[in-house]
Amino acid sequence: MKASLASRCRRLILWGLKQGLQLGAKLTGRRFACQSLSGMVRDGLFVNSDMTVSCNCQDVDGSGQLGCLRETSLEELLSGQIAGRFRRELADGRLPVSRCPGCFHLRMVPRAVATARASHFRLPVGLSVENTVLCNLRCLGCCREEVLRTRQRGHALGLDDVRIVAETLARLHAAYCGYYNLGEPFLSRTIGRELGLLRRHNPQMEVLISTNGLLVDSDEKREAALLADHVLFSIDGIDTPMVRRYQRGGDFDRAYANMRRLVEFRNGRGSARPCIYWKYVVFRWNDRPATIRRAIELARQAGVDCLQLTFARNPLWGISWRFLLAPWFRSLGVGGGWRFRNVWFSEPVEIGSYPRPAAAPTEIQAA
Repeated sequence: MKASLASRCRRLILWGLKQGLQLGAKLTGRRFACQSLSGMVRDGLFVNSDMTVSCNCQDVDGSGQLGCLRETSLEELLSGQIAGRFRRELADGRLPVSRCPGCFHLRMVPRAVATARASHFRLPVGLSVENTVLCNLRCLGCCREEVLRTRQRGHALGLDDVRIVAETLARLHAAYCGYYNLGEPFLSRTIGRELGLLRRHNPQMEVLISTNGLLVDSDEKREAALLADHVLFSIDGIDTPMVRRYQRGGDFDRAYANMRRLVEFRNGRGSARPCIYWKYVVFRWNDRPATIRRAIELARQAGVDCLQLTFARNPLWGISWRFLLAPWFRSLGVGGGWRFRNVWFSEPVEIGSYPRPAAAPTEIQAA
């Protein structure tokens, strides 16, 4: 019931934001441009579990799908009819995709800039990959049933699919690959082979995995994790009852133990990679100073490199106003404005800071 309410609230908020943004663009004479469709960001395009490609990370209803990578190259998808229509609508001051109003990569720009972005784009410097849309949790804000309906061609990538993705990234001379989205990556029994394929074709590429941590529970899975440069464990609390307020089916003790064991496994190899983060999504029920101080201490004891405190935008009633407004939160670590704060226990390593292997074509004219 609550998940359904969260979904309805999200749709209503996005609709309201859409009307406000479109009106604001009209009144100011400005228009829109998409950083993802322009190739300006490393993590804007997502390869879904059925090999469709979406222009955003939360394409729950499939309205942002550009086409299928099994049938069409990424270059052709970006210069194709759907991507072209999206760019033209943005340049006309309209938001074409349901997630546009809440997307970090939407920009309101002068009309001339929007017009130029509608006709030209760059190839991206990276992609994100949803190797499976299946998950072992039932999070409060999850739209699992709706998402499953949009992944009509498959709920998990096969090794042939991963090979296509790996070859695409190599062709782009990509510097980054995010291996996560709307499912749990470690549900895949072949995740080690999948990441091995990515590495074989892109040995210098930066790889990031995000997991709820419950299935990183064997040496085989830990070996797979060591193929990444960054591993984020999403554990939203300091005990199981607190974690389950949002991550239904979660288990703090298991996830924390798996995170700690991965640190020990990595350290036993004498390696500094992957950089291991505890990603702690801050809600109103887990944001008290004493709770956050305890999380910092637990993170230190686990030996992780960073505790990332991340603002929760969903569900609406779970928003932490302390995180947004309290000066105490601003004093913690370093961060990205209102979105997150990083408390580092080792030398800070910025995601996306690795040098790019080579330059891809800078500009392509859309069809």
